[in-house]
Amino acid sequence: MDEASYEITSLVELQLLESAILRKLNEINVLKKNEKLQKLQKELSEINEKLELSDKELVGLEHERKKLEDMIALQNEKIKKNEEKLFSGTITSAKELLNYQEEIKFLKQNNDNVESKAIELMISIDEWKPKIKEIEKSIARINSEIEMVKKEAGEKTKVMSDAVKRLREKRATVISKIPKDALAKYEETKTKKGGIAVAVLKDRFCDICNMEIPTGEAEKIKDLSKLYKCPLCGRMLIMYRDEIDEIKAGIEN
Repeated sequence: MDEASYEITSLVELQLLESAILRKLNEINVLKKNEKLQKLQKELSEINEKLELSDKELVGLEHERKKLEDMIALQNEKIKKNEEKLFSGTITSAKELLNYQEEIKFLKQNNDNVESKAIELMISIDEWKPKIKEIEKSIARINSEIEMVKKEAGEKTKVMSDAVKRLREKRATVISKIPKDALAKYEETKTKKGGIAVAVLKDRFCDICNMEIPTGEAEKIKDLSKLYKCPLCGRMLIMYRDEIDEIKAGIEN
């Protein structure tokens, strides 16, 4: 193979390498966005909010229960003092005696009501606690999944980044083999043609615009060592050869 032919296949190889690098970079961006991770993080945020509300509810119930218990304790203390006074033998008035008896009766009835409310609160508290534990289990599960997804994404990103590094090194090697004028033409065409500079003619079809080259034009494109221009899409055009498939396979593998 002469130098000119090698130069032409190098242009194809350069384009294939750049396309492969772009694909890998896009895959890395997808991994960074990671829709599964975003979904899990959203789910975690929602369930953390649910836990926070549940904790507040439980704290509120506990606070109310404590207030009722303190009230019961205060009223029991007052009942005790009234009973001590009642049986102290110091009360001489029937009216005073009746007042103490009525107050003790009222305090005990009130305590019964307060104790009933306290029991209801304790039942509510006992019902909330397992719910909160289930929420905490869900949070632990989601956190575990997030760590797994992050680890998997990190490993894949590392593989992709290493692949990009190898492809860029290979690209630099290929560029060093291409004459400056041909490289400049390649870059100019790439800019004008949406990032694709080189097309391959096979069976009279341009593999980029997928159009059949007119017979008259196709008959002029016969020299493997020459670089042509596609009369339809205007890209740099070379004739197909088996080496192109070998280059492509080497990059993909």
